[in-house]
Amino acid sequence: MAIRFAFGGTISVVAALVGAATTESIGGIFTAFPAILVASLTLIDKQEDPEHASYDAVGAALGAVGFVACALFISLTLERWPTAASLGVGLSIWLAVSVVLYALYALIASRERQNEG
Repeated sequence: MAIRFAFGGTISVVAALVGAATTESIGGIFTAFPAILVASLTLIDKQEDPEHASYDAVGAALGAVGFVACALFISLTLERWPTAASLGVGLSIWLAVSVVLYALYALIASRERQNEG
């Protein structure tokens, strides 16, 4: 438990330093990570097993890639498009990229399991 506490605290401090050294929006991305993901993965690992936690970690990483695509799209369109349209399309991009990447991951993992067995 002490190791988890130290790890979480260290990540939170690093995230806060990144947030202080960069713009507010970049800092927000980093400070959300330790508050949600690490706590969730710790609980999943404790209640389920490391394999389930690793699936969630992969999903979070692929969702983060989708989030970057969403943020990039919104940053390019927010001043030229109506706000609701920019945010709506950006959210759709996040969902599409995340789902497609996770589907590809699941397909590759399934094929690897078939080749092992």
